[in-house]
Amino acid sequence: MNIAQALVLLAFPLALAGLWTLRWPTIRGTTLVAPWVWASISLATLAAVELALTAIGDPAPTWAPAARYAAAMSTFTPIMALLGAKRPQDRGWQWIVLTLWLILCQPAGEWLLFGGVAEIHPARFWFQMILVVAGATNGLGTRNWLASALFCAGQILLLLPFHSVDPPLAASSAAFWGLAGVFLSAVSITATGASQRESHGSLDRVWLDFRDEFGVVWALRIVERGNASAKMYDWPVQLTWQGFRERESAQTEVPPLVEESFRTLLRRFVSAEWIDERLASESPIASGQTSAR
Repeated sequence: MNIAQALVLLAFPLALAGLWTLRWPTIRGTTLVAPWVWASISLATLAAVELALTAIGDPAPTWAPAARYAAAMSTFTPIMALLGAKRPQDRGWQWIVLTLWLILCQPAGEWLLFGGVAEIHPARFWFQMILVVAGATNGLGTRNWLASALFCAGQILLLLPFHSVDPPLAASSAAFWGLAGVFLSAVSITATGASQRESHGSLDRVWLDFRDEFGVVWALRIVERGNASAKMYDWPVQLTWQGFRERESAQTEVPPLVEESFRTLLRRFVSAEWIDERLASESPIASGQTSAR
């Protein structure tokens, strides 16, 4: 094991600590707790497998491909947990996440039971690529875009050895580079979450934090629901990707129902305390102002 590989492995405990100490204030009281637990499990699994194989040394044990494959499949659990992060079904959804992980690990189980390393069906490859793309695109347009890109690159490096002509037993180099990509994504998302926004005390602050934490899928759903209500009740504001904006209307004042409706939509994902922390002062939207960004 060279110095670079040792640094990657030793940095994983620090990444786990950073994810929970620096990011906990942003996810406390939200349905993001489960995705973060799955992310921690995945990081720990990846690091544990590589540490074990590094300690054993050459020749690699027969179970090495199965262990690496199962660890690589764990990287799909956080994004799947995020896709079900809406109350009240978020708790039961975790059984679906676990089931997906077990299904994805089926080839590893067959390798352990019957020996050898069989070729993985192309359908599995394309299904895995769909999951990779889904996870990567969920961070596009948010402050976590870099973390999503790095995580996507790390996943691809972890998966490619199992879909190439070379035997997975020779996947050590790719595994370490994949670990580096996943680790850097954890560092990036931790650093991004630790920074504070300049716009405090506004519905825009609440919206942008929600958008960045939950990603494209749930953010677009909130935009759709919020603007449907705005159109139905002829509210003079609408929700955009960058925040609330004025729109043409016969009304001259923003009704308090705007904030009430917005809170109702977000309560399926976050707590009232989470919202209130970002509304430390009177909401500019509620007072007829809009923030330009």
